[in-house]
Amino acid sequence: MKKLVRIVIYTLIILGIIHSTFAFVRFSSINADSIWFFGAGLTYIFIGLYNLSVRKLKIKAFTYMALFLNFIGTVFSIAIAYILKEPQTYVAFILVAFIFKSSFRDL
Repeated sequence: MKKLVRIVIYTLIILGIIHSTFAFVRFSSINADSIWFFGAGLTYIFIGLYNLSVRKLKIKAFTYMALFLNFIGTVFSIAIAYILKEPQTYVAFILVAFIFKSSFRDL
C-alpha cells in the first residue's frame, strides 16, 4: 500500500509540473488568468512534495498538518472538478482524494 501511495504522490507532482508548464503554452502573456493557472499547478506540486516529506520524516505534527492540507486540497479539487468539468480536473481530484484518505493511515 505504501508503494501505491508513493506512486500516486509522484503522479500528482508530475500532473502539477505538466499543468504549470502548460501555463506558458496556453497564455501568450502574463495576466491574472495565467498566474492562477500556473499557481494551481504549483499547488499540486507542493501538496505532493509535502506528503513525501511527511512520509519520510514521520513527525506527528507534520502528519496532522498534512491531513489538514490534504483536506483543503480535496475540497478545492472537488470545486474545480465541479466548475470546469474537464478530464484532468477529475484525475487531480482522484489523486488528491486518495492521498487524503491514505493520510489517515499515517496517524
